[in-house]
Amino acid sequence: MKGEQWASIQDLTIAASPQLAKLDDNLAFTVGFKLMGGIRRNFVRPLWEKAYDEHDLGLRMAYRVDLSKQRVKVLPGSELKREKFVRRGVFFWTRNPELPYRVWATIATEFETILYPKTEEEAQTMLFDVTRTFELPASKLGKGHHTLEAKVHAKWGKHVFTERGETAAKTPVLKIDVR
Repeated sequence: MKGEQWASIQDLTIAASPQLAKLDDNLAFTVGFKLMGGIRRNFVRPLWEKAYDEHDLGLRMAYRVDLSKQRVKVLPGSELKREKFVRRGVFFWTRNPELPYRVWATIATEFETILYPKTEEEAQTMLFDVTRTFELPASKLGKGHHTLEAKVHAKWGKHVFTERGETAAKTPVLKIDVR
């Protein structure tokens, strides 16, 4: 896949609460992952400044998380929930006396919240570490034993500090019982 050398998805997890549910319960699924590699390593202050000087004012990360139910091998899995969201790292000229730098980054999340990181590591965590929670009624799965997995996908464009790319991965399977 193009851009594979720039990033990979790591620490991919899926969890459900409860794992033994009644038909009228609501299930909560939590999918977590981290985007690691060159794109994360290059999201640092000296390169923010270089990008800002070349009128490249931010990094847009498009994420997608698909929660699906696995079926028999010959049949494709059925998608239960799909969520797309965007996070942005925006570079700006700062006059903040707490920051000794000329250019800094803010992070705009999918919740329309603008975050002001104090360190590069904090900015990287806000932009590249993802935790998503889904709620589904157990009745949507139906009675019985179910095997679920999540597919995650990340995509970004070309910038001063990175090439265009995308990467994807699947979580380990998760078993749920509905009675």
